[in-house]
Amino acid sequence: MSMNISFNAGNSGYTGISNGSKQYKDVEKKQLKAVIAEEAMMTPEQKMMYELLGGREAHMRNVMSNFNSDGDFIGPGGVVVPGMYHGEDGTVDRSTWQQLIPVSDEMRQKMFDNVKREFIQENGISNGDTTKRSQIFREYQLSVKKEDRAKGTWTLQQYEGKYRSAMYAAVKAANPKWEPGQPFDPSILDSVTRESVESQLVKSGNTFVKKPSSGSTLDIQV
Repeated sequence: MSMNISFNAGNSGYTGISNGSKQYKDVEKKQLKAVIAEEAMMTPEQKMMYELLGGREAHMRNVMSNFNSDGDFIGPGGVVVPGMYHGEDGTVDRSTWQQLIPVSDEMRQKMFDNVKREFIQENGISNGDTTKRSQIFREYQLSVKKEDRAKGTWTLQQYEGKYRSAMYAAVKAANPKWEPGQPFDPSILDSVTRESVESQLVKSGNTFVKKPSSGSTLDIQV
């Protein structure tokens, strides 16, 4: 992603920016090297325009607007919950946040109820246009301390997949010819509860699997 900036070799600081703040230090650590590299690639005309617009200080101020005072990336307008940013591709230190931790019964129930509602509404298809899962994840994230947000969201997502798998298995067992997208009798899911699904799960690394004694082989990965 181009930053449209230019290099100023003599610039050793940023007037008006608190270089000692957590916000600045986090931006400097994560962004300054890329800023300098792209500055060095600018043409003379681009460098001149860049300096007219405020140079590196103006650019750093713009970048810093995406971070809060603790140095957490929050994105434009604070769209990202602090503690939930894992790098541009989501792969940074996955082992630090792809962990299973306790999640409250209340939030697990809200996720189960949402999965069931959407499964019935969309006939078993995951519809990105109508889902309300993001609201539930955000509500959960804001209800726990920052250090638990990423790990708890990962855990809740693992539960979500297992809830959906259990509903798929129940409908498929009632009608082996059923395929996602086809109507089905919602009463089939009356016997599928959050407790019944969770009672069949055990931890396996950073996810859940069915207990060997649970019997059913209709467990799909979502």
